[in-house]
Amino acid sequence: MRPGCRPGSQDQLWSTRLWAFGSPREVRAFTLRSWRVVRASGGKTMLFKHRRLLEDLRKNGRKATAEVLSVTTLGVASRGRSSPDEDLTRTWYDCRMVLRVIPEDRAEPPFEATVLTRIHTLKTSGSHVPVWYDPADHAKLAVDYEADAERIMKGLVELKRLDGLLDRSSHRTEQRLGVAWTPVDDVLVPIEAASHAGDGRVQVTDWPVEAVHQAAHEAVRFVRANAATLLPPRDGGWDAWFAGRDFRIFQPQGPVPATEGAVDASNIGIGVALAVISGLTGRMVRSEVSVAGVLASSGELLPVASLKDSASVARAGFAQRLVVSVGNQHQLEQVPAKLKQDRLFEIVFAGSLQDVIRLSLTKKVVKGFQAPS
Repeated sequence: MRPGCRPGSQDQLWSTRLWAFGSPREVRAFTLRSWRVVRASGGKTMLFKHRRLLEDLRKNGRKATAEVLSVTTLGVASRGRSSPDEDLTRTWYDCRMVLRVIPEDRAEPPFEATVLTRIHTLKTSGSHVPVWYDPADHAKLAVDYEADAERIMKGLVELKRLDGLLDRSSHRTEQRLGVAWTPVDDVLVPIEAASHAGDGRVQVTDWPVEAVHQAAHEAVRFVRANAATLLPPRDGGWDAWFAGRDFRIFQPQGPVPATEGAVDASNIGIGVALAVISGLTGRMVRSEVSVAGVLASSGELLPVASLKDSASVARAGFAQRLVVSVGNQHQLEQVPAKLKQDRLFEIVFAGSLQDVIRLSLTKKVVKGFQAPS
């Protein structure tokens, strides 16, 4: 054992070198003592000690990346109610880690250390964690659990954004008809309209909000009433066809937003109408386009409550164009300058559903499309 190292001391419990354990018996004794400290104090002593050391090393130490050679979980706890997947800080694990520390200064050789720490995500051998250490005394080492959680949470957000981009790309390559994208709450979601034999009903699934059902019914009703001008000619007319078909309106991908407000929910009206028209005409809704707004029973396009919010959600969902009512033009000054100056994004105002169709649907019919019989 190294001279000056106090066996059984708290310093040794919190951070010590790997070679301090001279035998498997000492390793087992270390783990047992660590567990007793965690169990007796509820983790509070360990958290306080680790946090104090971490704060000190952030000021006076050096930053490094460490590879996890082995890890032993000693306990797990959480606080408060369950939180979204992106928030990892409500759960923590008390564990003992054997690390191989790689200093940022490549002139300084790597070294091994063992530390008793708290972490927000489970680690396995081969994973990496950010650490701070004292270059004069490698026994003083702390895992930066806050930076580790922040890094992982940013990665989850980016993964979610990439999933959205992948789905929009598949919409383009798979030539999916009957799908339109619209901002709902803080998410850009796809809305799909599918028809099957029935008796003229409209069914909304996945969305247990009355305002959504009402908006969907009005959108389908308007398309049916104005089929002569919105849809291509059909032998026998469209009214008889609609009378013998049911429409199902649903979200084909991702979780359904909370949609707590009736105003946000009714904004899907234009999206539903566009999805229905897309499925019946064989023209896709362009994958870079999103639409938002209320479709009144008279056919008037009513503005969204907040153009700023709708534009931000659309851009975050990788849309390059947002089509809204001309009634939102007076809110354009509320949209952040960065968003208005974005060369890959534009806000276009429409005065009628015909304008929305012109701005949103592809000009050509999808190859192989068969008109409703």
